[in-house]
Amino acid sequence: MARENVRIDAPPPFFADLAAEFQPRLDLLVLAIAVEFGRVDVGGALTRLDALGAELAEDPEVARADADAGAQAAAMTRLLGRAHGFAGDTDTYDDPRNSMLDRVLERRRGLPILLSVVYAEVARRADLPVVGVGLPGHYVVGHFGAMPPLLLDPFHGGAPFRAQPAALPHVRPWTAHETAMRILNNLVGSFMRRRDRVAAVRAAELRLLLPADDELRGVLERELDALRRAG
Repeated sequence: MARENVRIDAPPPFFADLAAEFQPRLDLLVLAIAVEFGRVDVGGALTRLDALGAELAEDPEVARADADAGAQAAAMTRLLGRAHGFAGDTDTYDDPRNSMLDRVLERRRGLPILLSVVYAEVARRADLPVVGVGLPGHYVVGHFGAMPPLLLDPFHGGAPFRAQPAALPHVRPWTAHETAMRILNNLVGSFMRRRDRVAAVRAAELRLLLPADDELRGVLERELDALRRAG
């Protein structure tokens, strides 16, 4: 699987540069968040995603020219949820490691949104139209090769997910920018609950590098100002 000109020995992705791109790659943008909070083996994380993508692409149900969305979704669940055991961290849910893509790939545990990033990026490498879907209070992935899209819940091992009627208007592909914003929102809260104000401020600063309308930007700026004054 090609890495689209990202070398294994390249320097870690810089969040500000990626956030400024019109359509940044999801895996790189999310890894760049992790880089802001610790040392990250970016090449190792990309290699893991590449290997999983190659494994998925070789699944007979995916490789078949006439494979339907249901068969492809089931193949993802078998590979990631069963064979490799990716699932939600129910013991230490709020741990910041569950928001760091490199650690999620190592531990095979994480928050719904990070596990969904794994599913979406593995699927992209296997040329499957699977994208993250942000719902009120949850984050899943959707196979958009079917209509309506087939939703899977990576937090529960890739089980089929049935959205409640009130959530159906929210079933759409999320952009990398939107996903990164939600990850950073989670981190601001997680760091504050651990009284790590320095890390919380940094996560809040990163949010302002992402696209946002004037109303949201005003909210984010006020929250950042409050965090800075809290110390």
